[in-house]
Parts: sequence; structure tokens; C-alpha cells
Amino acid sequence: MSARITRSWLARSIVTIATAAACIAGASTASAAGSRPAVTLPPPPPTPTESAAIEGLAPYQAQFFCRHKVEPGVSAFEKLVLAAYPGTASDGDMRACDDGGTSEHKDGRAWDWGADHRNAAQRADGKSLLKWLFATDSNGNKDAMFRRLGLMYVIWDKRIWGTWSQKWEPYACSGATACHVNHIHFSFGWAGAEQKTSFWTDKVSPVVEPPLPRFTTLHGHRTLRVAAKTGSKAAMWLVKGHDTYRAVASGVWRSGSTRADAVCTKTSDGWVPSRSTGLGVSGDQLQGWGEQWVPTHDNGKGCNPTDHTYRLVLAPASSSTVIATLDGAGSSKDSGTLRVRFTRTA
Repeated sequence: MSARITRSWLARSIVTIATAAACIAGASTASAAGSRPAVTLPPPPPTPTESAAIEGLAPYQAQFFCRHKVEPGVSAFEKLVLAAYPGTASDGDMRACDDGGTSEHKDGRAWDWGADHRNAAQRADGKSLLKWLFATDSNGNKDAMFRRLGLMYVIWDKRIWGTWSQKWEPYACSGATACHVNHIHFSFGWAGAEQKTSFWTDKVSPVVEPPLPRFTTLHGHRTLRVAAKTGSKAAMWLVKGHDTYRAVASGVWRSGSTRADAVCTKTSDGWVPSRSTGLGVSGDQLQGWGEQWVPTHDNGKGCNPTDHTYRLVLAPASSSTVIATLDGAGSSKDSGTLRVRFTRTA
């Protein structure tokens, strides 16, 4: 067409009008996208056939024993994600237990996906997967894939989403790795880790406890010894749901020049309840136990300076792990041991 046009001013006008139109269209698009070009997310992993029945959000099940092999559900999820996003790689699953702290990496229930938030393509991959995990399915089930996979929490770019809060929250950290900027962390409950959830089986899974024996013998007993130097001790067994157990704590420990037992601290006014130290018994499914230890001999202040023995009743709603934790302890300079004896009473 331009070969037929002899008037140069007309050609220049057409170019000017076209350029202006393009600028207006570009400005409108940028404004609609919040002054940012729209990002097209890559497709997510394949979605299984959806049914109305679905798992609830997985309860938090902390790591307290070590394993040396990644669980099958974690491995399968890793393969699923890497196949869907071939531009990414694994950033590790298992971790040794000798570095201290608690992490599901140590019992085979966690995976770090190398999706770096600072890389545009990998950031799009990460957003695509998270959108898929937290989407509402065709039956109105919120966070559908997250639930069907049995995930407990995910951490990325200084934020954490856990089943306990059901929202993104700030994650206290320092550095790209600790803040999970250069990777996304996924932790699974035991049902998801063992590949027993509906994503893999098409059947809704109940809560699955760690692969530990259940403490079920009536009038039988088990004992935990909590050293002040470590501050905690986990049982290698489960208390059974709907049974009743009595816990009896005894012993004295020291922190510097301070003496304390499971509940109280010795002061110039005698033994008084401590505000900063004390023995606690917890578990992922422990519910309905007494709110505080009861002294077998009470000095009138809730303490037992006679033999430092206290009792607590446990009535778990379902089978549960057992962890005894001595708050205020955990220093290599601390000394002494508290003994916690568990007896099934009903």
C-alpha cells in the first residue's frame, strides 16, 4: 500500500496514529494489570477425579524420631511436581538427626522444592503449584489438593501456611535458605507421607499416627526420663485413644544455683510454683487431660517439697504420641533428671 501513496505527510500521519493507538492500548492494559504485565502461570500437575468426600486438614504431627528413608507419599509428590515443572529441581528431602532441632526432614516427611522466588520462571512455577494446592474443587471443598495430599504446612519466601492457622503468616528467619526464598518447603502428616490419602487411593484416609507400637496393657506402665541437659524426651510408643492413663512425675533438677521439680522452684520463701520452668506432657492428639499437675502432698501453695511427686490424668481422644518437655531446661550446665511414669488405668 505504501508504494501507492505519494504524499509523505499522509504516510507520516498513519504511522503517528498507529503509534498513538498502540500507546493508548498499552497504557490501558498496564493500568488494568496494576501497572504490571499479566503473568501466565504454567499448567499445574494433573488433577485426580474429584469426589465430594475429602480429608480434613491434617493435624500437626511433629518429628521426634529418626528415619533414614523418605516416605512414599513424599517421594511420589516430588516426582509429580518435577514432572509438571521440568525447569525446576529437588532441593533435598532427608536430613540427618545430628544437627539438633525438629524437622520432618528427619523422619522422611518433608521435601524442599528448588523453586527460587527470585527467579521469574521459577516464581511462576511456585505460584502455579500453590494455586493448585489451595484451589476450591468442583464440590466446594476448599484447599482441596492440599487436603487430599495430606500436607501439614508449606513455607516460601518468608511466609508459612499451616493447617493450624489456615492462612499465610510471617516466618521469622534470616538468609535466603532459612527464609525459604530459594526453595519451597512441604511437610506432610503421616497419612500423606505414607501415601494413604485420597489423592493416591481415591479413599478418604483417617488421621494416621507414626509407625509406633500402642501402649494398651491395662495397669501396664512405661517410663520417660527427662534429663535437664536435653529438656525433653519422646516416647517410642503411642497412648491409645479412649483409654485413660495416669502420669506421675518425680525428681529434682538444677539450673545454676536454682533447684526445681516438675512444677515448683525453691526460693527464700520456700517451694513455690514456677512461672518460667515446669514439666509438660504433650502429644499430637492428646486432649482432655488435667490442666496442671496435682501434688501428692501439698504445702498449701500447690507444691510438694516432701517427695516432689505430682500426678496428671491423660485421656486422649485418639491414639497419640507422647512427649515430655521440661521448660526452662536444655542447657549443658543444667543437671538432674525428672522421671515420668505412665500407667494405663482404664
